[in-house]
Amino acid sequence: MTWRSPLALMRDALRGQRAREKDLRNLVSNLPYEGLEKAKQPNRHFPSNAIKTTKYTLLLFIPMNLFEQFHRLANIYFVGLAILNFIPVVNAFQPEVALIPICVILSLTALKDAWEDFRRYQSDRKLNNTPCLIYSKEKQFMERRWKDVRVGDFVKVVCNEIVPADLLLLHTSDPNSVCHIETANLDGETNLKQRTVVSGLLFEPESFSGIVVCEKPNNNLNHFKCYEKPDKERAGAGIESLLLRGCTVRNTDHAVGFVVYAHETKSMLNNNGPRYKRSKLERKLNIDVIFCVILLFTMCLVGALPPYLVPDSSGHLDSPSLSGFYMFFTLIILLQILIPISLYVSIELVKIGQIFFVTNDTDLFDEETDSRIQCKALNITEDLGQIEYVFSDKTGTLTENKMVFRRCSIMGTEYPHKENIRLAVLGEPESEEEVIFDQRPQSLQTGWSLDAEDTNPRDTTQRRGSRHRSKVTGIAQSDVAFSSPLETEVIPDKKLLQQISRAESSSGSRKTDPYLDFFLALAICNTVVVSMATAQRRRSDNLRYEAESPDEAALVYAAKAYGFILLARTPDSVTVRLPSGEDLVFKVLDTLTFDSNRKRMSVLVQHPITKEYVLYTKGADYAIMELLGTPYAQHHLDCYAKEGLRTLCVTKKVVSAKVYESWSVDRQRALAAIDNKEELIMDTAVQLETNLSLLATGIEDRLQENVPDTIMALREAGIQVWVLTGDKPETAVNIGYACRLLEEEDLIALVIDGRTLTMALSPDLQERFVDLAKRCRSVLCCRVTPLQKSRVVKVIREKLKVMTLAVDGANDVNMIQAADIGIGISGQEGMQAVMASDFAISRFRHLKKLLLVHGHWCYTRLANMIIYFFYKNVQAYVNLLFWYQFFCGFSGTAMIDYWLMIFFNLFFTSAPPIMFGIMDKDVSAEVLLGVPELYRTGQGAGEYKFSTFWVSILDAFYQSLVCFFIPYLAYQDSDIDIFTFGTPLNTISLFTILLHLSIEIKAWTVVHWVIMLGSVALYFVVTLAYSAICVTCNPPSNPYWILQSQMADPMFYLICLISTVVALLPYTFHVMRNSITPSPIVQARHLDRLDHSEREQWIKEWRSF
Repeated sequence: MTWRSPLALMRDALRGQRAREKDLRNLVSNLPYEGLEKAKQPNRHFPSNAIKTTKYTLLLFIPMNLFEQFHRLANIYFVGLAILNFIPVVNAFQPEVALIPICVILSLTALKDAWEDFRRYQSDRKLNNTPCLIYSKEKQFMERRWKDVRVGDFVKVVCNEIVPADLLLLHTSDPNSVCHIETANLDGETNLKQRTVVSGLLFEPESFSGIVVCEKPNNNLNHFKCYEKPDKERAGAGIESLLLRGCTVRNTDHAVGFVVYAHETKSMLNNNGPRYKRSKLERKLNIDVIFCVILLFTMCLVGALPPYLVPDSSGHLDSPSLSGFYMFFTLIILLQILIPISLYVSIELVKIGQIFFVTNDTDLFDEETDSRIQCKALNITEDLGQIEYVFSDKTGTLTENKMVFRRCSIMGTEYPHKENIRLAVLGEPESEEEVIFDQRPQSLQTGWSLDAEDTNPRDTTQRRGSRHRSKVTGIAQSDVAFSSPLETEVIPDKKLLQQISRAESSSGSRKTDPYLDFFLALAICNTVVVSMATAQRRRSDNLRYEAESPDEAALVYAAKAYGFILLARTPDSVTVRLPSGEDLVFKVLDTLTFDSNRKRMSVLVQHPITKEYVLYTKGADYAIMELLGTPYAQHHLDCYAKEGLRTLCVTKKVVSAKVYESWSVDRQRALAAIDNKEELIMDTAVQLETNLSLLATGIEDRLQENVPDTIMALREAGIQVWVLTGDKPETAVNIGYACRLLEEEDLIALVIDGRTLTMALSPDLQERFVDLAKRCRSVLCCRVTPLQKSRVVKVIREKLKVMTLAVDGANDVNMIQAADIGIGISGQEGMQAVMASDFAISRFRHLKKLLLVHGHWCYTRLANMIIYFFYKNVQAYVNLLFWYQFFCGFSGTAMIDYWLMIFFNLFFTSAPPIMFGIMDKDVSAEVLLGVPELYRTGQGAGEYKFSTFWVSILDAFYQSLVCFFIPYLAYQDSDIDIFTFGTPLNTISLFTILLHLSIEIKAWTVVHWVIMLGSVALYFVVTLAYSAICVTCNPPSNPYWILQSQMADPMFYLICLISTVVALLPYTFHVMRNSITPSPIVQARHLDRLDHSEREQWIKEWRSF
């Protein structure tokens, strides 16, 4: 290797930084430079493909980890006190002993961090050493490792392999230059997507001399700007030609790509790790810790006053001010446990235990998708018990997002498809509203892959009828009304079927007719991938449809039911079989993909018979209507919306050759652009989508199972439910009534559309809107954009100071992240919401138990545990040590052995509160679900109130007085030593603390008994052993044989009994008072003691009030 001067290295580093920061990157092939030293490599400035997610190295682990841990102020506080204890004039304990608690905490945290980092190291090593194929000078692909991949390499990926880096697709084994990929690792979507080779490029690795110009790396998975500069004109490429790292190649033997991003891939830039949120309870806890600091300082100031009041009272020869100064810091060291060092660690352990029970709840498991609830935000579980507002999307959240073709309007004539209604409910319904909304889906198939069969539409009715009859028996045994085949099958409308037959015979060889065009548009205007099943996807020899959205699947299947079968799709052509059996191959000139601004997509094709340029467009009705010449189907669209159907419009436009040629030039220029590429592409799409001719369809999106029951339960629990949807008002209102968000007896309900909402959220009207909305029982926002949804959540959260939860089943990431808690539903369209959420569930109905049961339990357990923790620390030692200072001249002396003081918190009393926080159940799940009103106890201030905290502190002060002065009075005139006096105090304190917790525990199990009795046994075993072996471990006073002597004295047992009973009297009285005037929770606990039938009767009577 050639030696290079430091100046040359620095200059090269600066050049590299400038190259990486440029908006555009010029990349060339590495092949001509293979084997040369790094300084001569043109792409050397860009990082390699090796990844490193570890935080530490072996040599620097200890200093780096300590630096990380010292970001927590509590650790700095306790280390500072431990160091202060090494100063002789202020020390309260043996300096080495004082280091033990903080060292234990830091060591446990370091071990956890080390284990996590080691797992990251193993994952990195496994990924970096994954084999891949890279083209070399030997004119063949050689096996290398992922870490060897560099920008500018040619990489070959074979079927079912994962793409190692972001590759610009240059060649595939498919004759149509297509590569199918699965993006489940990136966005959770399992449907296949097509990627196409860069157009106008003949690929040969040795002769590849062009320059690839691409944009600077970013985390946008849906956009990519690039062009390749060969000798002549440049060829533009976008996301449709980019294979993203982490994707899996499917149904393609092999594909070859040019590495544009190695370490800086889009998937890596999206990997930001877990988001940190602080719960409402944690924020309150931090405030109470500050109060504890103030209380500690007050007690220490009281202890520092005697040198001023009584000179030389502490035995110091220093001046009173200096003696008081020393005593202040001595008492801070002595009483430091008032700030609970182990509280934060205990809270983390409790939350891990709570999450374990939540994720293993079988009621929250979905058999259809074989998925359980996912908890991604480990530190906000208790917030689930304090929710006041729920904001929900409609599509994929309240509804299945599994579309069923229900009605259509062609040339102003409506075709109701009544046979589909009967098929849907397996019998004659009483009313059509029942059909639309009173359906529960059967859980079988996920995704929207449809197995197409080459069938004659004229005999489908008979065949489906027999298939229907054969399934009635099996479905009758289930509680669901749909199976996947039934919801994708469409029974053709007889009237429309006859109209198509007439159209086919009358149109002759031209095959142009509004009715034929309608179903051709359904088959052509989509991005459905048609592929032969290979490898694991094989299922006989049938065609397989892979749709990116469920409405596309429903439309393609509807076209198939009428005999318009989509046979094949390539980047350049679409093949459709007509009812007559004739195959038409349409040349695809361009695809104007869907975007959230246009709300539509278009496909421009050349008709194989007429040679006309035809533009088929489909999209949301309001996005299409403004582009029409004559909106003659508006009446039918309104009817569909009122019946709760999801409405789409399908249109056709014939484009002249002259217009197409002119437009094509603009389109190619836009595709090859780098600056403002998205705007230019959208402008060309809008330019063509004008003066369209309308055809309309109605597609049903059915409600999920138990959605009305869930919404009613949430409302009874005091939770305001808002639905935010992009649907038109008529559809939204109908769905609102179906899911019982809106009811006839509602006095005030607010329905507002997006345009009005924009005005309502303006600064001058915002306060009035919020004031109106909080008075309404129901709020339904329709025609709103994703940005408006997040804005609504932010405004309500900030203005009303309430706990909010957003739930979405598709892609409304902004709304999910704007709320205090975001819940994603792993539905049928997109997994972006799930990936951005704090919790992920598979059904909306799971929200009921997640909030009303687990939310309530998590909050009450943790709130009571934290209050108990403060009580325990104040009662156990802080106050006992503080009272003792009045009798030892405020010398900072402790009447309990230092080691036993350390053992007391680390071993004897640490497990019970953790067990209490993980396992206690104040009310059973059955009662919490039966009486949703019980959830209200956690809303607002909840159980962890300012008053509750201070009452527990006052109770701790009282108990410490009793625990100290009863033994003091009993031994007042005796000659016992300091540790003989302190041992009963220690024992009484243990009994009082554990019995106090025993009164708190609402549901005893074997685990509770083992831990509580085990703590007592451990105390006596350890203390007896320590007293037996500690002869000279704490000179001049040693605890040798102290407890043994005490246990031989009846006075010891009498003191322990009397002190414990007197100490617990006020708290016992407080608990017994709840039996006289019981709270709702206490009443609910009484219900748990009844048998099932009697409990059900009581719940009905209770709820009737």
